[in-house]
Amino acid sequence: DRLMRLEGRAGACHTDQCHECLTEEGDLYRCEECFGSCLYCAACTVHAHARMPLHWVKRWNGRTFERVHLRDLGLRVQLLHAPGDACPNRHEDLDHNFVILHTNGIHQVHLDFCSCEERGGRKADGTKLDRVTQLLDMRLFPATAHAPQSAATFAALDDFHIKTNLGNICATKYYQALVHATDGAGIGTVPERRAQWLMMVRAWRCLMMLKRRGALHDARSVDELPDGELAARCPACPHVGINTDDRSARLFLSCDACFRLSNRVNRATDESDPSVLAGLAYGVREKDYQAFAKHVFATEKDKDQEPSTCSHFNAMDLANQKGGKHLRSTGITGIFCQRHEFWQPNGHARLHKGEKLVYFTTDYLLVSVMRHFTWLQPLVIAYDIACQWSRNLRDRLSRVPSRFAIAPHAATFVARVLPHTVFVVPKFHLAAHKQSCQSNFNLTFTPGVGLTDGEASERAWAGVNPVAASMKEMGPGSARDTMEDRCGFWNWRKHCGIGILLAARLAQAVDEGKEQCDVFTEFSHSVSDVSAGALAEWTERIERWERMHEGENPYEAIESSEWVDCSFATDHRTDSQSAMTVASVRLKAALRDNAALSGSACPSGAGAGASSKHDAGKVKDQDVRALERDNELWRRNTRYRSEVQAVAPDLFGAIPPCEQVVEVGEDRLPEDESQYFPSDLPPDARRTIRPFLVEIEAGIRLAATSKDLGDLRGYLRLRSCLNRFKRDNLTGQHANTRARAAQNTVQAQIDDAGDRYLRSREAYMALVGDGEWTNKFQVLRPEDKTGLNERGVLEAEQNSVMAAREFTASQRGVASGETRHKLSWIWRSAVSGKDGLTDDLRLEWFKARARARRHHEEVVLLVQEMDRILTFCDWEARRWLQRGDARSVNDLGLREGLRA
Repeated sequence: DRLMRLEGRAGACHTDQCHECLTEEGDLYRCEECFGSCLYCAACTVHAHARMPLHWVKRWNGRTFERVHLRDLGLRVQLLHAPGDACPNRHEDLDHNFVILHTNGIHQVHLDFCSCEERGGRKADGTKLDRVTQLLDMRLFPATAHAPQSAATFAALDDFHIKTNLGNICATKYYQALVHATDGAGIGTVPERRAQWLMMVRAWRCLMMLKRRGALHDARSVDELPDGELAARCPACPHVGINTDDRSARLFLSCDACFRLSNRVNRATDESDPSVLAGLAYGVREKDYQAFAKHVFATEKDKDQEPSTCSHFNAMDLANQKGGKHLRSTGITGIFCQRHEFWQPNGHARLHKGEKLVYFTTDYLLVSVMRHFTWLQPLVIAYDIACQWSRNLRDRLSRVPSRFAIAPHAATFVARVLPHTVFVVPKFHLAAHKQSCQSNFNLTFTPGVGLTDGEASERAWAGVNPVAASMKEMGPGSARDTMEDRCGFWNWRKHCGIGILLAARLAQAVDEGKEQCDVFTEFSHSVSDVSAGALAEWTERIERWERMHEGENPYEAIESSEWVDCSFATDHRTDSQSAMTVASVRLKAALRDNAALSGSACPSGAGAGASSKHDAGKVKDQDVRALERDNELWRRNTRYRSEVQAVAPDLFGAIPPCEQVVEVGEDRLPEDESQYFPSDLPPDARRTIRPFLVEIEAGIRLAATSKDLGDLRGYLRLRSCLNRFKRDNLTGQHANTRARAAQNTVQAQIDDAGDRYLRSREAYMALVGDGEWTNKFQVLRPEDKTGLNERGVLEAEQNSVMAAREFTASQRGVASGETRHKLSWIWRSAVSGKDGLTDDLRLEWFKARARARRHHEEVVLLVQEMDRILTFCDWEARRWLQRGDARSVNDLGLREGLRA
């Protein structure tokens, strides 16, 4: 009821008098913006709003309120004079419909410019104030520099700036909100100022960045500012000479690419829509970068892409599934502060349509960013494809031609920084990599990095991804300036909250670090009780590796799925014999056969298994091709029988007589023919052949089982990453359909690897029977073929801690009292060692030691970062005080503004 009363005159319904002058003549008006609900006459309303000309008022027509403009009531806004005063030289025929955009709508006002020389009508140098200057002095931002007819209030521009960065509202939506606030029903006439609003917003963003980063205090022009001058630096990172004198302090950087931030081709070009802030803040100098990109494309386009030595998953290749048609750029590559998530100066650039040489873009950005740091600082770089990108980084940077501006910086980087650079893979992305990468590029196993997770880029992208849809339709310059503004706002928010962030991290690191150190200490005491020598050996091995990287990686040697211990494959092997692979087993078998056949000619048909080459011309009939394929398989089966008879007559004799000769029949398929390996024979027949044949196949089958299981793990990791990439980056039916095809291909590879594993395991079981090896190679069920998703990665880490606790509890004769969710057995191993200590236990000790040390390092790093923040803020404060007197000006008002 109280709300409905306000739709009428409320408390003033019993009188028709003006609340101020008590007159009863004329209409009464109520302001929607002013406090209270009193009604006033037209004259009192105009007088009260001389200082508030952008309020909305409503007239009571006897039944309801209707909105009117203050201009229609006679309100005139006079610039450079006191409210209510009029300029004696004003022009009556100008600016009756000046349009002002404010936070509450779009207003048409009667604006009078000052034309006299009094009241500040002239500048300090004696020149007359133009209209643009008069508007700015009244906190109105003009839409154009020549005869402006529209302006936006500073309040409206500030309001939009906050809401677009925090609420992700684009300029067009904000303008539509102003139109709706002016005329919600859409039945009136609202001046169209959308184009002018977009231009004012863009200019305001750039001016605010220049103002807030001190460029307007600088005596130099904007064109003379150095690259990256407008970027907000991370106060916690080591800046030698600013917040630290320690040249050995590590700098943590993170690289990544985001393919959501694409830009569509439109009528705008770099010439018609240039960037105002190009190279001055977080982006690179576009002209220099474009020249470098053209050179790279011209020299590298015909070269084969670097073959991957890691997982088949490649984010750059999958990004092409989004399609590059009608796109000016397919995404953005950026470099960030790895520990504090700051965008780096000159640290992002756009990826070009169809660009396969993305490594060179990252190289360019890395050198561009490192110009702003002392070159002797050690560097830790996190990149989700670091294992591939880092391999030929030295070679790529060494080939940068001298004509490019980054060439001398690239040479300095190669000579002075690269030797001290450590490359790592972010923790969440690590599960998609091969086992060797998970050991060599693991942050947990890297000394000196604390609890850094390397995922700063993903959090930084979250700050700009909401504007991806609007940036896609912008011109090239507008998109770059919008990106600069978003990066600047992100860094400012990080700067304001970094103290609270580091304090929370320190409290967490201290609490968790105490727990991890207790676990490691108890674990070490339990190992020492079993074998003090083993503990000393483990300690010496891991310290040598961390100090000089000598010998095998202690984390990789145990976890690698390409090697398996075959000590239980045959009874006659000793503990000193090393692990073997499929290739090594075949090599040993070939050497043994060669020694047995020394002095005799190799039997005819040696080399069976090589495919025959047909030259029958182009075959179009599919049935004919299938028949030719079957004929080749029949011939290979026949040759194999002949070779078995010549090389292993005892094995040939164990083959049933009816199968010793291959008979071709229409009701039989060549791929269904049994090869009659020792594992294919019945147990009685197998005992009649020479033992070394069983031994050879057993070694091959065991190595193949391990390899097939490793392949299965790799494909499961790939499937998890494909699913995650599809969910986070792909939209639309076309892209999702192509991604589904890739997922189906990977699923087929998973099924094939599982089938191969089961066949190899079944054959090995037939050869050696049940035994200890079944603990490592269990029966594969459909539910076992599950990947390590994000939850699985965390569970794997928790299980590692639990393994240490369980061993400690078992040595004390007590239960751990804790339970955990079991991962699929394919992600666990069980390899025996000596002295009652398994190799798995040794690996868990290494991991427990790494976790305890990383927590200790995190505390040390956080304390150092807090000290650096205080020193950086003191340096920044002194710098701002110096800026107040950097420019010599005669205008007293400007001088006060610069010092303020």
